[in-house]
This record gives sequence, C-alpha cells and structure tokens, in this order.
Amino acid sequence: MKNNYIICNLDNNQIQDIKLIEDELKINILPKNSILEDLENEYFSYFVLKDKINKNIVGYIATSHVYDTMDIISIVIKKDYQRLGLASYLLNYIINFAKEKNISNILLEVRKSNIPAQRLYKKFNFKKINERKNYYKAPIEDALIYKLEINNINFNSNRK
Repeated sequence: MKNNYIICNLDNNQIQDIKLIEDELKINILPKNSILEDLENEYFSYFVLKDKINKNIVGYIATSHVYDTMDIISIVIKKDYQRLGLASYLLNYIINFAKEKNISNILLEVRKSNIPAQRLYKKFNFKKINERKNYYKAPIEDALIYKLEINNINFNSNRK
C-alpha cells in the first residue's frame, strides 16, 4: 500500500490542492495566507501525501515544532482515500520526523466527536491529557488534547 504513495514537503503551488481537499470535506483548518506564512517559518512543517501513479495529492499533515515539542495542526485525507491506512502512514512519518529532530513530545487536539481520529491516536500510543471546553467553533465542540511521549515508546515503523 505505502509503495503507491510518496510523502514530500508542501510547496506554495500545492496549497490550492490541499484547500480543495478541505473544501471537499467541508472543513477549513487554516487560511491560505497563514499556510504561506508558515512555509516561510522554520518551526512549521507541512507534508503532502501524493499518489505515485496519477501524482494527485490525497492528503497532508501540518505541524509546528519548538524545542522538544511538536504540535500536529492537522491530518487530512481525501474522502475517496480514507480508511486505507493513509492517516497512519502520515502519522508514522511525522513521528519518525520528530525523532530525527530530537523532539520528545507530540501534542494534538481533536474534536470530541471525532472517534475515528481518537482511535488512530490511541493506536499510536497517544494519551488523552486534557479537555478544552467549547474549543471548536461551527459547530461549538470540546477538544480533547492528546500527547505522545516519543522517548517512552517502542515504536513500530511498519504500522498500517
């Protein structure tokens, strides 16, 4: 499966592609101008997942990292490519990326209603550490805060 896909850095010309995926999913994580600013900042990393055959972007992951902590801003997979293990593939990639950068903690926020994402994070040994009431807007919803302590895990890089 993973041999059919490639992960590479997002470039300015691909921002519209990831915004189209967000539009398809009826989500809006960051405006285009924020992503452009982030790409100029060494503390942000955006990676796209591309189908090797047709070269289409089928997902992306966005992070920020300072010192020994990384925040996952978003993991987004195009609707037709969901449930294929691609979010796991991206998450595995970013955990290994964090290890290379000597990052010891990864944090993320997820909607309380997003049970599939919570299952994914638990599969990778993320632990729920907090809850933020009414964090998300449109619709208003609580956020669950998850943390992965990289130094305390035996990570299998072959997860699907």
